[in-house]
Amino acid sequence: MLEGTEVACFLLEGRGEWEDLKAKLTKSFPDLLFQLVDARSGSNERFFRLVTAQTLKASGDGALLARKPEVDLLLRLARTTQISEALARVGYKRGEKRILIAAGKKGEVRRLVASGISEGRRLPSVELSESEWGRVEEAAILSALRT
Repeated sequence: MLEGTEVACFLLEGRGEWEDLKAKLTKSFPDLLFQLVDARSGSNERFFRLVTAQTLKASGDGALLARKPEVDLLLRLARTTQISEALARVGYKRGEKRILIAAGKKGEVRRLVASGISEGRRLPSVELSESEWGRVEEAAILSALRT
């Protein structure tokens, strides 16, 4: 993880509107990166933390896979450079369980967690499975393919 950064992931259930939640979150925490993905894309916060760290590093280096860090993260989680493919693989579909990923400066992420604004259950952070390690590696390889 990049020095001074943090990632928090929450499992969101229920029928809340993503657009409303995202507007509320970005208004309250404008410096954080937010992404919503299908809950089937993972259940381990440590996995999301490693992939998100790749996006944050690429953002700092000017080497994102897409114009926006939010889209870069989606591409890395789906292990593709095609946005439509990423949306089909890991994109949030209305009405389904979803995972909110929040990333940025450690103090801001902690403030978000303490605020309770995210309304979800925090994902556990456990050792990565072999499959999760493979997905982290595949996400990293996308950067190498772009250079």
